[in-house]
Amino acid sequence: MAPFYQHLKLFPSQIVSESPSSVNMPKKLLIRKKLSKTDIDYRMSVPMKSLDAFGIRKGEHCREIGVTDIHGERKMFRCSTRRTDAYPKPVLSSGWTAFAKERGLRKGDEVTIFVMDDINGAEDLEFQIQARRKMKLFGKVFWTAPL
Repeated sequence: MAPFYQHLKLFPSQIVSESPSSVNMPKKLLIRKKLSKTDIDYRMSVPMKSLDAFGIRKGEHCREIGVTDIHGERKMFRCSTRRTDAYPKPVLSSGWTAFAKERGLRKGDEVTIFVMDDINGAEDLEFQIQARRKMKLFGKVFWTAPL
């Protein structure tokens, strides 16, 4: 029997199960974040515990990182920190805001960033990003397919 929401024409065919889809590559969850207005309009703040994964070297305050979306499209984001403060407060800025606008992301959407496992001995890590939207239909929660 087909799920009841497949027969509705009001919602996009993107509706999938409550668990996120993934690309079949070895990866580790780095960040899962519900977006704020500031995250979308200006820069996405990154949890401090994730900073080391971006490989910003001592004495530097930013680094360009390669990010591939769930559809295989590659983007470059800038991960930067404060120059002088003892608390670096990492953010994604350049490239991120264009991605957010391009995907139509809005407050409350969820972004997940994975670190791709280093299987080729590459010096720079690669990241994968996935964004999705929560929808409620007849009291049941669904997540859209990656945006």
